[in-house]
Amino acid sequence: MPSNASFPASSQPAANAVHRGVDSAGAALHAGVDKVSEPAREAVERFSTAAHGTIDKIASTATQTVDSFSSQTRRVTQAPSQALAYSKSWIQGKPIQAVGAALALGFILGRLSGR
Repeated sequence: MPSNASFPASSQPAANAVHRGVDSAGAALHAGVDKVSEPAREAVERFSTAAHGTIDKIASTATQTVDSFSSQTRRVTQAPSQALAYSKSWIQGKPIQAVGAALALGFILGRLSGR
């Protein structure tokens, strides 16, 4: 923009008035844009915060589900070896009862399969 020095002296007050008018209009437009954009900015911030919270909850729930599934899977895979270890210790601790239980179970299974 040309400086005030390039205008003739008689048009200097008019030029100053135009500058003030342009500056005033610019400031008013900036204020209007800020006034309109501020609620939108606040809404975007609220939405963004809510979205992040929701994502964090989903991630937490997914992590808990995976942990629970992993724990259950570990129990299921360990169950046969635990049952075998328990059976071995029971048989070693009570050999006569174990033989009697095996004979009884064999007899029952023989009767059931014979029909």
